[in-house]
Formats: sequence, C-alpha cells, structure tokens
Amino acid sequence: MYKGYTDEQLVELLRQGKDKAFDELYFRYRDPLVRFVYIRMKSISVSEEIVQEVFTSIWERRKKILLQKSFAAYIYTSVRYTTLDYIKSHTISDQYIQEVLDRNTVSLNSYNGTEDSIYYEELQIAVDKAASLLPKKSKEVFILSRIKHYSNKEIADELNVSIETVKYHITYALKFMRTYLGEFN
Repeated sequence: MYKGYTDEQLVELLRQGKDKAFDELYFRYRDPLVRFVYIRMKSISVSEEIVQEVFTSIWERRKKILLQKSFAAYIYTSVRYTTLDYIKSHTISDQYIQEVLDRNTVSLNSYNGTEDSIYYEELQIAVDKAASLLPKKSKEVFILSRIKHYSNKEIADELNVSIETVKYHITYALKFMRTYLGEFN
C-alpha cells in the first residue's frame, strides 16, 4: 500500500496514526538493521531484540518524531545507541547467566576463592528461581535455547510453533531474566 512512498512521507503518515506506514518502515529497515547490529553483537536473537526495541520506541513516540536528517540516519543512530546501551547494561548479566548455565561443565573450584563460589551459588539459585517463574512456553523455549543450545528452527520444530513465536519467547525470557537478576549486574 505504501511501497512507493518516501521514508519522510511514511513518517508523516505515522505521525497521523497510520499504522500501515509504520509497517512499511519496519519491513524496509528491519533486516538491514538486524545485520547492522549483528556485526557488533554476533547474536541474531540479541540483534533482533535491539531492533525490535527501537521500533517499539518509534511506535510509542510516533506522534512526536521530528527528523533533522533522513529517517535512515535517524533509525541507524537510534539502533547504534540502543546497541551501546545494551552492551553497557546487559553484557555482564548475560555473561553471568551463561556461566551459570554452563556450570555443569565447569567446576566451581576453577573460580577464584570462596567469595566467587558463594556468588555463583547464589546466582545459580536466582537463575533457577527466575526460570521457574517464566510462563510455561517461555520456560520451554528458554531451556531449549539457552541450556540445550537448540537453534530457533529446532525449537520451532520441537514445539510445533513458528520461528517468530520462538523468537518472541526467547526475547521475553531474556528480558525477564535480566530484570529478575538485576542485582547481579
């Protein structure tokens, strides 16, 4: 419907509340932005999460968006800053979560001292508790993705759901885990 429109025309229509204009911008920029973020993050799911966050922000502020340059410059700048914020606020907790999940293959004795052992035991308990609080489907997807290391396609096949549903549950679970484990940052 809006394929022939320029980005700036779409932004104006978006300000007027035309959700199909938003859809067109999303489909124009989603994949290139995910690739852009992937270069730095090396994770498709994280890249998709960051891009989704930026588009969610655009949707929430759609009536207030003012472009000083092109929409492309605006969205790439937004994604770049969101990626930097993600790195600052999530890398540490993601590393801790992954270390706890990988703990079965690493002995606690390899950590430096009793304090680290206590910290990792507390973190393990917190990760287990957070996982137990996830909704059933998100918990299943999280376990298959982060503990059993299934690909999104394998999870979709296993649970008989779409890949987009898998991505949604992974994103939801990771956000929930980060929020729940905030004290471990």
